[in-house]
Amino acid sequence: MRRKKRNLLTLSAISLAVGLFAILGVVQTQKASHTVALSHDIPSPRDQLPTIGGSFELVDIDGKTRKDTDFKGKPMLVYFGYSYCPDICPTALYNMTQTMEKLGHEHSVQPIFITIDQERDTIPHLQTYAQNFHKDFVMLTGSKEKVEKAMQAYRVHGARASEERGEQDYLMDHSSIIYLMDKNGKYVAHFNHQTPPEEMVERIQSHLETGE
Repeated sequence: MRRKKRNLLTLSAISLAVGLFAILGVVQTQKASHTVALSHDIPSPRDQLPTIGGSFELVDIDGKTRKDTDFKGKPMLVYFGYSYCPDICPTALYNMTQTMEKLGHEHSVQPIFITIDQERDTIPHLQTYAQNFHKDFVMLTGSKEKVEKAMQAYRVHGARASEERGEQDYLMDHSSIIYLMDKNGKYVAHFNHQTPPEEMVERIQSHLETGE
């Protein structure tokens, strides 16, 4: 009952577009990482959906500057995370990979990973990390200021966890939401890292069929 009440409060907050990181869900883990997750479509009219998404200017694994406008005309699956995440991020990216495989070429969807840990997620490191996931993934990093700007646009939380294990060995508190954005870069729906690929495919196809 307590959990149900909490979820209802969370969805209500999002539908009102309250600009707080707390609207992004419930704490999922206690040891590996502190991750926020959300797992349902928001049952709101299209014009009442929260303002999520916006401009960004980051760098891909080839060192090429990529802007949000580069992806206009193509729906996007956008996930913020970090490559050193021990479990949550790999699960999300694996499910996104499986979703892309199941969608096939009949639907053109662009999967995007944006790091929240630009200090360690350098271009060479992401080049190696990208090999574990779908070939169409665009993995982005950048300066602290530009990463934070993208995080703010997507209302994503990300910060070092309090349990420090070393200068280069630390975990991150972060949101774990896979955003579905339409071909104009507008927010359509969201999934969490545990959403089964089959469900993601079904919901993505449903939104694509309606032209969103």
